[in-house]
Amino acid sequence: MVGTGSCFERDNEAGISHFIEHLLFKGTAKRPTSMDISAEIEGIGGMLNASTSREETIYWAKVTRAHMSTAIDVLFDMTSDSLFDSREIEKERQVIIEEINMSLDIPQQRAVMLIDSLLWPEQPLGIDIAGTKESVSGISRDDMLSYMTRHYRTGEMVVCIAGNVDHGAVCDELRARSDSFDPGDAGVRYKSDDIQKEARLGIDRRDGEQEHVCVAFHGVSRTDERRFAVDLLNVVLGGGMSSRLFTEIREKRGLAYDIHSYTEHYKNVGALVVYAGVDTAKTGECVRAVVEELSRMREPVPDAELSRAKELMKGRLELRLEDTQNTSLWHGVQQLLNGEILAPEEVASRIDAVTVDDIASVARELLSVDKLSLAAVGPVEESLSVDLLRM
Repeated sequence: MVGTGSCFERDNEAGISHFIEHLLFKGTAKRPTSMDISAEIEGIGGMLNASTSREETIYWAKVTRAHMSTAIDVLFDMTSDSLFDSREIEKERQVIIEEINMSLDIPQQRAVMLIDSLLWPEQPLGIDIAGTKESVSGISRDDMLSYMTRHYRTGEMVVCIAGNVDHGAVCDELRARSDSFDPGDAGVRYKSDDIQKEARLGIDRRDGEQEHVCVAFHGVSRTDERRFAVDLLNVVLGGGMSSRLFTEIREKRGLAYDIHSYTEHYKNVGALVVYAGVDTAKTGECVRAVVEELSRMREPVPDAELSRAKELMKGRLELRLEDTQNTSLWHGVQQLLNGEILAPEEVASRIDAVTVDDIASVARELLSVDKLSLAAVGPVEESLSVDLLRM
């Protein structure tokens, strides 16, 4: 895990973290082709993949215990000795541009991209992780090598292994391999301003059978103690088939097939987002119904409903951690981004400690109309406006 992602890129580097992630699978001095890399892991029954996010880039392998050393060797080889072959760069550049085109063509993804740009205008959090076609077209091999030198440093990297392993032996193996990276960290921070004084509206008009709508508010950071209350608010609001949004919008009113909410927690800021895919004739009615449910969150949540939300959060966490990959991610991302690791038992304790007053308090603070952002993608009518929202 590397503590860099799209938020740490310079303006002319938008998408470079994601571009590099792709290139690290294309060959190293020891394994010159992408086939050499993938075949080594798949040849032992394992899986190999990666992901780029706003604040982190993750390379991972899942193998049987007997092949742990092979997985470690492949991952360190990729991240420390990739070739960045010019021909592979040009081929992958076109692949990424097509990936961007695909995201722009999928209205659900476009709605999420649009809501981010409204929440964080002219900021790294408001730019798509893959960058733009223009920025990706301009990234050179030297740009990538320079970015790697700046950010792929031991002070910004975490290795996490979950499974039946010996801690001391693993540390000994990793210690020698980490010498291939420069020490220290990049010392780079990024702009994240969540000040919003009036509602914001973004529309991407296009043909379609549905309108895809996101209603969002600024939230709290990943280290803010209120994040447990915000996450429970999210569960009550739209975190499952028993949530208020699903019950009211889909089951009772039949306004949307897909209706849910989610939270984002970053280093200094966060967000609470509601998404709905709606019949074009019912968008206004659906948005008003969503706003009604958001307004209700300011009132005390009944004890039984809060208890159910707590058990859902704790149960989903426990089930997730039955998988070694998720366990590794759980611990590693906390260490990388939070600087501390909370045990599942501690998280469960903090969830249990949240009261109905805590949820009402964060709802009153965060869910106000002047802090609302609304994004809509589809054949949107001119009448759709934040003016119709009254909370």
